[in-house]
Amino acid sequence: MTVPTRLPEADVAGIRTAIGQFRASRHRRGVIALAAAPVWSGADAFQLDGQSVKIRVGPSVLAIRDALTERHHFDWVVILTDRESAELPAGVVDHLVSGRLSNLDPWPALREKFRANRQEFNLLSLDNDAARSALRELGDSVPPAPGGVLTNDHLFGALAQRNFGLTASEVTPHHVSLWSMNTERTKEFSAWRDRTAPVLVEQFYLWLERTLGPLGRSMTIVWRTSGPAQLVPLGLVAALIDDSAAASAAFPTSIDVTVKVRTLLEVELGHHTLTEQQLSAWGNTAALAVTGADVPDDVLRRAEQLVVRLQATSLVGRSDVLSSARPPRIARFAAALAAAEQNPDLTAVENAWADVVAHRESRVDSSDAPRDVRVGAAALRLLRWTRRDAQRPSTLAGWLTYYRSELSWVDGAVNDAFVGADDPTLAAAAHRIITTVRARRGEQDRQFATLVSSSGTHHLNRPGAPIYIEDILDRVVLPLTVAAPGASALSTATRSPVLLVIADGMGATAANEVVADALRRYRPQWQECTLVSEEPNSAALAALPTVTEFSRCTLLSGALQRGGQSEERRGFASWLQSHALRGAGQVLFHKADLEAVSRGNALAQDVRTAVENTKDRPVIACVLNDIDDALDRSDPIGTTWTTAGFKHLDALLSAAAAVGRTIVLVSDHGHVVERREQPSVQRGQQVSARYRLAAGADAASVPIDEVLVEGPRVLTDSHSAVLAVDEQLRYTGMKAGYHGGATLAEAVIPISILVNGAVPPHLGLEVSPSPVPAWWEPSRTAVVLQTPVTAAPAIASKRKKTVAPKLSPQSDALFDVGTPAATVAASPVVSGGRDKVEELLGTALFAQQYKTFGRNLEKAAIETLLRETIAGNGVLSLVRAAEILGVPSTRASRALSVVAQILNTDGVVVLSVNGTELEVEAALMFEQFGVPQ
Repeated sequence: MTVPTRLPEADVAGIRTAIGQFRASRHRRGVIALAAAPVWSGADAFQLDGQSVKIRVGPSVLAIRDALTERHHFDWVVILTDRESAELPAGVVDHLVSGRLSNLDPWPALREKFRANRQEFNLLSLDNDAARSALRELGDSVPPAPGGVLTNDHLFGALAQRNFGLTASEVTPHHVSLWSMNTERTKEFSAWRDRTAPVLVEQFYLWLERTLGPLGRSMTIVWRTSGPAQLVPLGLVAALIDDSAAASAAFPTSIDVTVKVRTLLEVELGHHTLTEQQLSAWGNTAALAVTGADVPDDVLRRAEQLVVRLQATSLVGRSDVLSSARPPRIARFAAALAAAEQNPDLTAVENAWADVVAHRESRVDSSDAPRDVRVGAAALRLLRWTRRDAQRPSTLAGWLTYYRSELSWVDGAVNDAFVGADDPTLAAAAHRIITTVRARRGEQDRQFATLVSSSGTHHLNRPGAPIYIEDILDRVVLPLTVAAPGASALSTATRSPVLLVIADGMGATAANEVVADALRRYRPQWQECTLVSEEPNSAALAALPTVTEFSRCTLLSGALQRGGQSEERRGFASWLQSHALRGAGQVLFHKADLEAVSRGNALAQDVRTAVENTKDRPVIACVLNDIDDALDRSDPIGTTWTTAGFKHLDALLSAAAAVGRTIVLVSDHGHVVERREQPSVQRGQQVSARYRLAAGADAASVPIDEVLVEGPRVLTDSHSAVLAVDEQLRYTGMKAGYHGGATLAEAVIPISILVNGAVPPHLGLEVSPSPVPAWWEPSRTAVVLQTPVTAAPAIASKRKKTVAPKLSPQSDALFDVGTPAATVAASPVVSGGRDKVEELLGTALFAQQYKTFGRNLEKAAIETLLRETIAGNGVLSLVRAAEILGVPSTRASRALSVVAQILNTDGVVVLSVNGTELEVEAALMFEQFGVPQ
């Protein structure tokens, strides 16, 4: 018995191809009988390339004979029939242009659609139904096949792009994962799958599995069974199962739990089994996909639901991305921190902290860092600091430098930790550490205040003397106005322009935050610099008592002076006049001037005009009251000061940059914060919050938490006063913060010089090194994992047995504890005795870029990365790049973005990340850095 063959249904594309073939054989019109199902759902008559076409169905010989009668009314008559050739009488066959029954062959149509004359062997597995379905799904406009050869890659790339927005070049594990998180695209795929012939969908899956390489089987299984939208959520669960990953050592579990979760995952995948390596690679790919900022909340929400449904809750601490992983990491760190208080070895707590900062939500040192992360970072930094030998400078200049470079960072960390933790263990440990630190800081403030009372009340001009606030105009601002070589030093038109920004009440701790934010937001345009000098010039000593009336007027006058805004204007104008810097127009702007009506502009018109007029007003000054105002009405303890925290600082930076003004950012005094501790010390209503009159007082009668100061730099009427030393002592009602006392936080004036673009060589400046103290990040002593970790091929271990690369405050926890790989590939760029990589690393441009951006990275790691990438014809896998840089593979892209900042100069991209690979344009890179070819 003969089983009838199922005939295909004809469509316009197939009919177009059939007519085209007869036209190619020089048939201009006629009747075509196609072996096809005798059904037609389209228009029975239409125009095709200027000719009329009639479609008839022929389920019987009689119907075929009737269709022949249409041949005189149309150019082409196409009869769709399921009759065998033997059933057609000679009288019918004679009227067919081919003299026989024709087959509906899809392959010529496919080739024609792509303008190809050949096709890849085994295209669509040579399945006719798949080819016909592809013709229906491809549409009218497709890209021509390269070289005239139609391949599966080109066909499915065109099909996927048209129907669900996935191009062939993006069919890599990473790009597919990113694509799968787009809800609209995955819905388009589902719609295409439901309407498309199963045979073509099956061919797509086969192609997808081949194209995705080693990850093809696991990702295709998920796609088939759960849909593409589950690729990342399920992958994040798969990552938890991998016991070879570094995080599994930190969060171990019994084999029974792992087996149960794996079994449930396999049930979710239709009882398909994946190998350890497949699970590991899939998990890494999913984690990498969600390291970016724009991850749909629904993806992570579904992953969290899967963790519960697949009973993986006890493993969730291993995840770098799931929100539920952060609390167990914090808890583990808190326990390690508590234990480390009595343990000189910080290895365990550093490793626990590495797990915390590796989490995508940690955002260390950013304004939106979670509370426990902020407290944890501060507490660990303070613990590191307590392990260092305390310094005790013997001079005021030494104390000023010590406070600006180190103790101000301590005070910042204390404030960060003081906001309080949600985790009880962390809160308790942080409180104990803060108590220890504050006791040490209190003693240091008393030592400093004692020295101020004996040496800070008179202006000394001898070597080793500090910069006093009355010296800032002469010793900092004036040198920056020197004319460029060849210009007249006395002409205001040729003097180098300066903008003096006085942030009222800004202590060195706030200055650290503001400058770091400015450099982070505006780099590489703005750089922090210092004057080349044998004497430190990053801090000055305020006038006493440390209040605005005395210090700001003294600062703007260049001499000891007290007064308000009128006196400040007169004093500043007099100083400018005495140094041939006085031109026409207003040069000092206070709060009311800055807040004048600006008619939609970022700056008041008078202020902008002054900033832009560098010819007549080479030096101008602006007073910002934002911090001083905050001491009255908000809570400075929880405030991180940024340029945006000031109403006008960002606009002043932009305006100054446009005209080449050097910015000198200073304050008139600092402040201490109200910690609302009980009992708070208050000694009656006096003239100021932090100083009182010295009538009848002598050094012997002043309590230990105060200091008596007497001398010409004490600008009260009697040139004497009693200043508060303990940070919680106040003489007036409670506010958010105070100033006027003799603590380092109040008396040290931070001085920051900011230059936009290249540093003018005639100004005597050099770019400042990183201000971050050594203890701010993990030390470069060994951080060893107690149990060895064997990493799967697709995973870079989070820890190594050696040193952790130094983190910076701007790194956003990019680098975890680990070191660059030690192996350096043989360089393909060594020839004729020259090593181009070595030459590049030795260029001035690289040195500048590395100094600006590279403090997170070992230079040796960059060298290894370049050599191996160039050795691989400009391509390196992200997994290997992560190993070289000493970071988890999930952080590879972010780590490489730092390398790209160093190497991609002037908008020229020589290093880029494409999917799962790093690419380097070596020739262009060497040219950009001036290395001869």
